[in-house]
Amino acid sequence: MIRLFTAPTPDGRKICVMLEEIGLAYEIEPRDQPPSIEDDEVPLELAESGAILIYLAERTGRLFPVERRYRYPALQWLMFQEKDGQRLGAALERRLGEAEFLAGAYSIADIAAYPWIVRHAEYGLSLDAYPALRRWAGAIGGRPAVQRGMAALKAPA
Repeated sequence: MIRLFTAPTPDGRKICVMLEEIGLAYEIEPRDQPPSIEDDEVPLELAESGAILIYLAERTGRLFPVERRYRYPALQWLMFQEKDGQRLGAALERRLGEAEFLAGAYSIADIAAYPWIVRHAEYGLSLDAYPALRRWAGAIGGRPAVQRGMAALKAPA
């Protein structure tokens, strides 16, 4: 059982999406903090959303490519950070104009980026200006596990 301690933020949502994608049992303990997990099976306590995504992917052997030509682009996009919505949209548009997903195949990089794109869209980033990004966001958002993971953490009313 994975225990996730987090607030309803994009970083918390990406962990929920990952847990839904890989099918591990988890429970959420709401806390006003960046995400951290405890894994009863190992035992392990771990913080930082990128490290958590890598750990969960390696634990299950899913969503983190092994082949270097895909693995390192996945790491690059997992660690990519841009707070400005327009620059984020432009960077992702360039990449997604070349590939279906950020690392070529659906991976932890897409899981990490999607909640931030949703958040920026909620705050005025128009995906109409970014057709490749809009296509990608529709594909990611249409995945049942992504829908469950995003709904698992509701923002306070």
